[in-house]
Amino acid sequence: MAAVFLFLPTYSPDLNPIEHYWFKIKNEIRKVTAQFKDISIAVEHVMKFI
Repeated sequence: MAAVFLFLPTYSPDLNPIEHYWFKIKNEIRKVTAQFKDISIAVEHVMKFI
């Protein structure tokens, strides 16, 4: 039995739509983190608007 090599394209976040949403979510969390004492509260706040 011979091994078959598959050459896959390099990973490109531009081609993966979910990466754009994660980018937006992370940026929003960074913006509001200073307003809250705990990061989990900041995440909850941002997730309400998604």
